[in-house]
Amino acid sequence: MSSGQTTEPNVETAGDAARERVASPPLPTSPALLELRGFLLDLLDAQCLVVGATGGAIFLAAGPGRTPTLMAQSSRGLSRAETLTPALLSRLERIAVELWRAGEGGALPPGRAETLALPRGGSMYGEESRLLVLAAPLLADGRLEGASVLIAPSGLEADAELSLRALAMSSGRFEAFLWRRQCLAESEQKHMLRETIELLDASQQGPSAGAMSAIMCQELKRRFGCTRVSIGLVRREFVRVAAVTGADEIDRNAPAIEAIEAAMEECAAQDAEVPFPPPPGAEDDPGSRRVTRAHAELSRRFGPSAAVSLPLRVEGDLVGVVTLERDAADPFPAAALPLLRLVAETIGPSLWTRRLADRGVLAVTRDRLLDLGTALVGPRHTGAKLIAGTLLSAFVLAAAVPIPARVGATAEVRATVTRTIVPPFTGYLDSVSVRPGDAVAKGDVLARMATGDLDLQVAESEARRAAYAAQRDDALAKGELANVRVLASQVEEVDAALTLLRDHLARSEIRSPIDGIVGRGELDQFLRARVEPTQPLFEVVTAQREAVAYVDERDVQRVRPGQEGRLVIKARPGERTPVRVSRVNPVAEVVRGRNVYRCDVEFAGDAPPPDWLRPGMTGTVRLRDGWTTALASGLRPILDEARLRMWW
Repeated sequence: MSSGQTTEPNVETAGDAARERVASPPLPTSPALLELRGFLLDLLDAQCLVVGATGGAIFLAAGPGRTPTLMAQSSRGLSRAETLTPALLSRLERIAVELWRAGEGGALPPGRAETLALPRGGSMYGEESRLLVLAAPLLADGRLEGASVLIAPSGLEADAELSLRALAMSSGRFEAFLWRRQCLAESEQKHMLRETIELLDASQQGPSAGAMSAIMCQELKRRFGCTRVSIGLVRREFVRVAAVTGADEIDRNAPAIEAIEAAMEECAAQDAEVPFPPPPGAEDDPGSRRVTRAHAELSRRFGPSAAVSLPLRVEGDLVGVVTLERDAADPFPAAALPLLRLVAETIGPSLWTRRLADRGVLAVTRDRLLDLGTALVGPRHTGAKLIAGTLLSAFVLAAAVPIPARVGATAEVRATVTRTIVPPFTGYLDSVSVRPGDAVAKGDVLARMATGDLDLQVAESEARRAAYAAQRDDALAKGELANVRVLASQVEEVDAALTLLRDHLARSEIRSPIDGIVGRGELDQFLRARVEPTQPLFEVVTAQREAVAYVDERDVQRVRPGQEGRLVIKARPGERTPVRVSRVNPVAEVVRGRNVYRCDVEFAGDAPPPDWLRPGMTGTVRLRDGWTTALASGLRPILDEARLRMWW
């Protein structure tokens, strides 16, 4: 090939130049995407004809921040050297991305025209072929959605601006296509809503749930071209057929009814729509797989037929199933399933509400009494009768056999006398002489406060007092009475401070106020640390024990001084300690969110309380209150609450 020779376009047929469409990268084969790709190919060919281009590609972005990807390409008139190779497509994609990024800020980018140089295959001297690249944005409602990038032969550079305008005008078909699709989708939604409303309106003519189900079955059969439609409702945890087209009365033992109920149970068990036969590609998607054994059996025995079962729900709970059947040669199209889902979600609450409304109070009572009488005198339900007899015997025993009455209350063990010891003044803890559990006598030293700072303050205050006293005497000798009064007040102020400091020094040793045992006071971590008078250091308790019971206000009238009972501690639930009520507090208090009365309880009996009883232990006190029965004891709180609320 000589250096001046040009390559002719690759023409496959005579007449109009044939176009060659190169497949885009694999995309999901949904109907909407297939329609979009077909439109983009037609748009690309139309743009090539408008501007005289020989090929090109369309790139679309899935959303803001996404990079445009190739959606359609065409090599309508490119030569073999200029075909849409991966390298050329990569350069076209780069131009589309640059155009896209130029419009990400909000301003609509203008079209672009560039010249590309491609090496000419088979040329001896490395000659290049030059192409004009035209790029225009694709807009929808003022938003940038992608770009069209076309390849035109060289020589059209002078008309590049006019070509870009024509390309931008032809891109308006893209926005019109999107608006048309949106209008069609809205029209389809309106159609689905109208169909559902008409179906519900027709079914409302039924006077009962069964008649309403029959009307719905007939309407679904007519509107969807079904051979048979069945509706089943949940009864005692099983789905039972409520209505079938072509049958005024339902025979529960009929093989067809049993097969339909089995298919409904299969749908209810999966709680999802079950189409049969499964749509193509369902086995490849784990979320679309369904068990269809019962549906296959229904089709084999009473078909062949194509069927789909959909659950009926009320607030998320399954209340029934609707099963639609067609001829095997006319299965349900994929476009009908959304409408069927909407119908199922709508008729479920309507049917269940009507079914509940059909049940009258008298009818329900009558049916329950008849069932109870049949169960009592009939030969069946032996196990239930044994259980009922046992319960009746237990009821008689609970009502007749007397048992001791008890008043229960929570209890806590406390020391008879408790003293909490705090620091005498703000300062530093110098030493600790005792630990929790040590026995102490009244006046024993428990801890000492550091007095070094106090000694210094005392020395400083004494020096200040001597200075003020000397100045006072000097002023008195000079007759300066005003200064005498001022200096005298300062001397008194220092005397007061000295008195306080000496008092602190006298109380620097913390002593026990009573004979007892140190209950709290692990203070090793506070040595040489600053302590405040509001900070408890020790708790000294006496060896004598007592208990406090917290009686609920419902039972306080049954408690009196001198009443005896038993104390059970959680630490030793197997041991019972005899106790006696010594005092009942006349004023209620709130303890742990309950309104209770505090009762002081002393340990009764000749033997002293056991040594293992320690302050802070909790348990339960049960006080004797005569005799009662188990039934009366159990019903007392209920009757009291009823009397309180109903003013008996």
